[in-house]
Amino acid sequence: MLSRGLAERGHEVTIAAPRGSMLALRAREAGLATFEEAAFRKPKHLWSAMRDVRVLGDHLRVVPYDLIDAHGSQDLWTAVLARRRAGTRAPLVFTRHNTKRIAAHPGNRWLYRQVDHLILASGSILERYAPFLDRGILLRDRVSVVHSAYHPDRFHPGVDGSSVRAEFGADPGTPLVGVIGRLVPDKGQDDFLRAAAVVRRQHPRSLFLLAGIGTAEPALRSLAAHLGLGDAVRFLGFRDDIPEITAALDVSVLPSVDCDASSAVLKEALACGVPAVATDIGGAAEIVRHGDTGHIVPPRHPDRLAAAILSLLDDPPAARAMGVRGSGEMAARFSPDRLTVETLAAYRAALAHRQMADRAAHS
Repeated sequence: MLSRGLAERGHEVTIAAPRGSMLALRAREAGLATFEEAAFRKPKHLWSAMRDVRVLGDHLRVVPYDLIDAHGSQDLWTAVLARRRAGTRAPLVFTRHNTKRIAAHPGNRWLYRQVDHLILASGSILERYAPFLDRGILLRDRVSVVHSAYHPDRFHPGVDGSSVRAEFGADPGTPLVGVIGRLVPDKGQDDFLRAAAVVRRQHPRSLFLLAGIGTAEPALRSLAAHLGLGDAVRFLGFRDDIPEITAALDVSVLPSVDCDASSAVLKEALACGVPAVATDIGGAAEIVRHGDTGHIVPPRHPDRLAAAILSLLDDPPAARAMGVRGSGEMAARFSPDRLTVETLAAYRAALAHRQMADRAAHS
């Protein structure tokens, strides 16, 4: 999305991604150049990582890029070392998309000294970098907050979810509550199921959808059975009709306990006019305005999660009004155009910083 926006503004963009990956495929489909010689496997694969540094470094030596933007921790290490191998002075930007802690050990302190500009997917990530800011390894004026965007052509108030409701036998009076995302412990679907058991006692016709796949699925199925939820919970697996599933919901829930910095699911739900309930993790409170476009609750409190869901199910007109307000906000605040413009501003800051550093080095 970002690369397409940059290309539309006349910038030449190359996406480095593993050969055969979905990212590389989508980049080519979008008419973008790709570099697919690096595997970007986890650092424990030492020989693969060393090869990545070599092939990417050789590529950077040949192609005169003006700027490099890394989007993952192992990608950052690869980019830093490849840039040194190539001897290029192209500024390095690191875009961080999650809220996991960053150890301030000597290796990471050295690593972040190589970064010209840091882009954070939400303001919530900034506190993770306090040790680096306190030591002067990173400077606040070289850090930008740029939330990710959503696809407004796919998620909007006109999306029709009636076919999904029909699929699950949900008539207009059947409350449909769902979580969309990978089935992994970080996402907190276990808390959602515990909240669902409370909700169903007051709304016995409620249905609860879990769309996604992941390692936690067996444990979640077992928990649903233990809670006596029976067929009220539907595990949908991998689906490619997420806009329609989202639009079918009465409430979209993000019960995360870690990791989510700028959730696409929240933006997509609100864009479709569906009110959201989210735990106060990462940038959720920067997306959902508590009491106005949805509710923010503490993580790991299924009772609070249930109460927030019930408050929306018990007052459909107020819930619909929240969704309408959310839809307008998402279109204004999280469009692909806004993502591109704000990222370009960070890129220009990185280029200006590198130019100043080069002038100082030669003065």
